[in-house]
Amino acid sequence: MALRPKISLSLGNKCNLVTFREETDPYVALTNETGWGSGNIDASDISSATVEIINLENTIVATYILTGLYSAAVGYPTPSAFNIASDASWTQPDGIYKIKYKIVDVSLNEYFNELTHELFICNLCNCKENLVKKLINACDSKTVTKLKEQVDQLEIFIYGIQSAFSCADFDTADAILTAASTYCQTLSDCGCGCGGC
Repeated sequence: MALRPKISLSLGNKCNLVTFREETDPYVALTNETGWGSGNIDASDISSATVEIINLENTIVATYILTGLYSAAVGYPTPSAFNIASDASWTQPDGIYKIKYKIVDVSLNEYFNELTHELFICNLCNCKENLVKKLINACDSKTVTKLKEQVDQLEIFIYGIQSAFSCADFDTADAILTAASTYCQTLSDCGCGCGGC
């Protein structure tokens, strides 16, 4: 079998930095035959490595170049999972993104990850958490009631988005996310950075 690179992404708590975790792992017969080495290329054979972030409309919204970052990994040239890039700039809104990880070896052979989707709802979660902080410090019943309703509504949106995403119903998840983002923008006191708040 040929190399099948694997990667995952995670956002920092301020929603403006992304970390890439390289998860290809070394070749192991029967359990990871698409890993580094043992007939497949290893990380020393890489000519270029890129990750493209693609929105649901199939538009590339960001490209990250990982070439040259593998040699620092423990176990190089057949490393186990490691953070290949931390705190890279992220300027995309909450959404569902396709991740295209491409490695080209010195012979110009191309290797791609299996199509993966990542759900980012960092801004919505921050909006909810900021409202929870205000709720904890609220003193009058009118404010408490208002904030509790807003927190409850955001939680319902978040659970709906996560549920649809986990069932690979990306259209429904995206529709709920759009509604949630619109709702967040109507909150003048969330302090969440989700656009307009």
